[in-house]
Amino acid sequence: MNFKKKLENEAHWKHVFSSDNFEHRWVASASSPGCFPTSKSALQMVRPRSPLMRDLLIHLDTDPDVVAIAAYPEETEYWTIATNGEPTIRTHIPDVATLRRGGRVVVVDVVLSTDRKGGATIEQKATDLKAHYRGLGAEYYLLDEEAIRLQPLFDNRRDMWQHKAFHGQEPEIASIAAEILAQPLPLNIGQLAARLAPRRSAAEWNDEFGPLYTAIKQLVMSGRITVDLTRRFSRWTVLHLPSRTTGVRRPDTGRHRRPIPHAPHRPQTEALTPRAVQ
Repeated sequence: MNFKKKLENEAHWKHVFSSDNFEHRWVASASSPGCFPTSKSALQMVRPRSPLMRDLLIHLDTDPDVVAIAAYPEETEYWTIATNGEPTIRTHIPDVATLRRGGRVVVVDVVLSTDRKGGATIEQKATDLKAHYRGLGAEYYLLDEEAIRLQPLFDNRRDMWQHKAFHGQEPEIASIAAEILAQPLPLNIGQLAARLAPRRSAAEWNDEFGPLYTAIKQLVMSGRITVDLTRRFSRWTVLHLPSRTTGVRRPDTGRHRRPIPHAPHRPQTEALTPRAVQ
């Protein structure tokens, strides 16, 4: 990609994720599962067009590597081959564009697996859009519920989001988060609870709905600690400092702070899963 094209692509995506952009699809309240609040959107909320899209947003909102979300970001034109064999231009409005730490842009559409298996048209469209967005310096993925609701990853993400939505920045949680970061990580949650138990009853520290778990999950969402989300949260879950911050501890003042960046995950396969777009 030449320098001029790179600059054009950067300008294109800068507008997409700016507050000057607007959603290019209208989703009626009756057909939406409800507004999804997220500070990663310039509008501070997204109206998903389906429950499956809402589940995708849970992945994106709890991933510290995602710094911006634009729903229905543009009506784009792309080249394809018509049924008569002739090249033709068609238009498309993707479900979500995401900006990741380091500038990587990932565009995602969601589709039910039953529709995906209905014929080659959807897959051909996905192939065409992948090529189109590659020309814009971005990646494109088509995800279905088998990928988005992959277990136990999705349940972990959903549980984290609930802790974020219902607890916010409570002073008690911020205080516990500071204590966690002051410990000699890595430790599993059970070991951490034992170290902090003198302040509270052991039962309270081991309550999976209690403040310790809330603080841990908020730290994971902010990128200040990491865990293996392919295993269910439990007292055996091991907490690590992000590799770039090993040996560096910062007190949590309870104020908003940009998450500390960490090395992006790379997919081990070409499977179109939420892990593949991390």
